[in-house]
Amino acid sequence: MSKIILAVVMLLTSSSLWAKGSIIFSGQVKAGDNQTFFSPKTDNWRVQVQWMLPEGEIAKEGDLVVVFDGSSIESTIEQTTTSLLAAEEEQFRLQGKAEQDILEATFNHKRSELTLEKARIDAKVSKEHLSEYDYQQNQLNYEKALVEEAKTKEQLQQTKIANNVALNKQKLTISQLKQTLSYNKNKLGKMGLRAERSGPVIYGNHPWNGEKVFVGMTAQPSWLIAEIPSLNGLYIEAWVHEVDYQHLLLNAKATLTLDAYQSLPMQAQLTEISTQPEERKEWGNDVYYRTTFSFKNPQKVKILPGMSGQISFSDSVKESL
Repeated sequence: MSKIILAVVMLLTSSSLWAKGSIIFSGQVKAGDNQTFFSPKTDNWRVQVQWMLPEGEIAKEGDLVVVFDGSSIESTIEQTTTSLLAAEEEQFRLQGKAEQDILEATFNHKRSELTLEKARIDAKVSKEHLSEYDYQQNQLNYEKALVEEAKTKEQLQQTKIANNVALNKQKLTISQLKQTLSYNKNKLGKMGLRAERSGPVIYGNHPWNGEKVFVGMTAQPSWLIAEIPSLNGLYIEAWVHEVDYQHLLLNAKATLTLDAYQSLPMQAQLTEISTQPEERKEWGNDVYYRTTFSFKNPQKVKILPGMSGQISFSDSVKESL
């Protein structure tokens, strides 16, 4: 397996600070290799966060982490289930009716065949043995029997076709209802997201105002709701204001001071500088550059995503830039 890397993300607020000759970036700790939980797409476009595992609590593999409001989907499933039961009952009724209709049509056809056979025999009797009236009556009956036999035969064929069409249409309706039911059950299953690894639950931030995600919030599709980080390996990510970007140099040394361990500064090194700026709407209309730092944790203190802290460049480092 490839090495899992965790990110410590140092997010700038409005810009970095120049204090006593030092550049200071403030931000918070985040993870790079996360299991991320995004809000799903629903028919209503927006979806409410109904429940979340408390932030910071350790989720075990298979635990439920986030639940979205699926009441509309549950209602659709209930309605579809009712429709499916009704459609299956209708199919049973149509099947019985088809059997009865075919039985009656078959009986009528058999009776017309027997009538035709009798009329054929009577029609073959010579005039010599019958009066003119009886002879002509036998010929007329034979012609009527021929028409009736053809008619009942056609009715039998039409009955079979009509019943097959009705049954096939009903089977198609049932199939469509089953597909709809399966689709909505699958959607409902996605309204509850489970952990695929063990780790602390970290809530995401609202993409517009930067506030923490909370239970009861309404989210749009693909918003980051929560994540579970891996705790193996760390790096630092900082967003640098366009004004300060020109002062940065690859491999420059810096100091990382976490708010939780202010007496334990750590050495950091700038390892990557983005060449394309990005807008951070929650900070205003200015643009920022993404930078990453490696750092050492000689004290072996426990660092968790969500911790806030600062990255600073010393006077000597600033002069070397």
